[in-house]
Amino acid sequence: MARILFVLSSAGTLHLSDDHEMATGFWAQEFIPPYEAFRRAGHAIEIATPRGRPAVLDALCLAPEFHLDDPERPARLNRALAALPDWRAPLSAETLAEQARIYDAIFFPGGHGPVADLAGDANIGRLVGLTHAQGGLIGAICHGPAGLLPAGQAGRWLFAGQRMTCFSPEEERLAGLAERLPWLLAERLAELGAELSFAPPGQAHVVQDRQLFTGQNPASAAGLSQAMLKALSGLGL
Repeated sequence: MARILFVLSSAGTLHLSDDHEMATGFWAQEFIPPYEAFRRAGHAIEIATPRGRPAVLDALCLAPEFHLDDPERPARLNRALAALPDWRAPLSAETLAEQARIYDAIFFPGGHGPVADLAGDANIGRLVGLTHAQGGLIGAICHGPAGLLPAGQAGRWLFAGQRMTCFSPEEERLAGLAERLPWLLAERLAELGAELSFAPPGQAHVVQDRQLFTGQNPASAAGLSQAMLKALSGLGL
């Protein structure tokens, strides 16, 4: 059995480059399916946010236009969220970092929330570094890789030179946000040394490089979960 930490955003808004505020949070399609997959496999899961503030759900993720392939999905996600109180009363990432808590895996769901609060959080970076140093797995999907940005080692980004993916610039453009976001996640990752690859917008794309597992978008959640489960099994967990 592995011990897995899910790190969620508690940011309810993101300040845009045009000085408007955009409602944000975490994306349920990138949280619930991986969470349930890890639980079905018998793993123990904890949930944390910056300073233990209640995680914020981006209500937009339940809008019908994001579920045309499965109109019943929003109802299922709502039921799963209602049955899972831990995301409203999470652990504090700051406290976990102070305790030097180590997990077998850390997972970052997306939504634009991580861009607002995880990207610059040193405690998040410390947790990632501790887990990585002990051979643990690091998983992130869509905008979740923003949680990887503060992870450094000896003055160098921990994942420099590694292959990965995230929500693509083209997907940001199609969402009408490419010119309005304070910065593009893909550009920030590339500047730090990530070797990025993308599938066409909306298509599943999962990249594994050593201990790092990343998915491009919500369609990648199932494949990302399965890749991490296989790796955990290979570690005897």
